[in-house]
Amino acid sequence: MDDSSVLLIDEELKKIDQKFKSGEMKAFGLNQHKILKDFQEIRKLQAQLSMKQVSIGSERIKVHDVENIGKEDSEINLYESVKEREEDLTKLTQSLNSICKNIETTNKVASNKDI
Repeated sequence: MDDSSVLLIDEELKKIDQKFKSGEMKAFGLNQHKILKDFQEIRKLQAQLSMKQVSIGSERIKVHDVENIGKEDSEINLYESVKEREEDLTKLTQSLNSICKNIETTNKVASNKDI
């Protein structure tokens, strides 16, 4: 290796060192704090969505319980049950849309684009 190669390598290493010192070499760039905060919000929304899905599933099982098949139950109104499920699914869709918007916003921040 000649002197010019050593100087070139040294110069490049100094540039990298300077980027580390200025914060440009963080995993998510200069907006790392905001991006990590956004990730936490997305994680929270995903957990809430998961809980809603489980809740809907358990309610559906209760309404369609094997023991109730063929029996008329005055407490189980099929129309109301379907209407409630439709409302629950609408809320799930809204939650999914919210998560998608948060991910898009975080992606824009990570890409240093205008929000």
